[in-house]
Amino acid sequence: MKTYIKQLKGSTLFKSFVGRFVLFAAGWTTLLGGQKPSEIWLVVIFLIATTVISMYSIPPGKWVLRPLGVIRFFFYFITTAVRGGWDVAKRVFLKNVPTDPEFITVKHNRDSLKTLILAWVISLQPGTTSCVIKKKKMVIHVLDKKIPVAEEIPILQRRIDEMFVEG
Repeated sequence: MKTYIKQLKGSTLFKSFVGRFVLFAAGWTTLLGGQKPSEIWLVVIFLIATTVISMYSIPPGKWVLRPLGVIRFFFYFITTAVRGGWDVAKRVFLKNVPTDPEFITVKHNRDSLKTLILAWVISLQPGTTSCVIKKKKMVIHVLDKKIPVAEEIPILQRRIDEMFVEG
């Protein structure tokens, strides 16, 4: 099996490996909250394995992010998550919130990463519960068809596209 990663230069792989290892180690340290692990060798093995898996999952240079697009998407994501959480809270605590469910179908990007991000964020939007990814379309379950989910999805797709450098 020929993979994209075998076509890269050794220096590119090494730099990417070190950068990802440091990122994962920083995340691990943050999760520990300043405590020292008793079995440091086990942590190092775990970090190496995680880094290798990430190198094969998303090879270096496969998806290049635009920092400004990521920052704008982050604020959009937080806003959407809060709105979605508020919608769920209303539906749980206020029994008189209307529901008129339906399924809507939208086209998605052929890029699997962008499609996955779209599916994740759609499930956080107000009034949505789940979605199914098909070859060229997504089917989304909407709790109330009066909520403008179909109108918000192209905006979400544009924001996801703005995060990535086209290559």
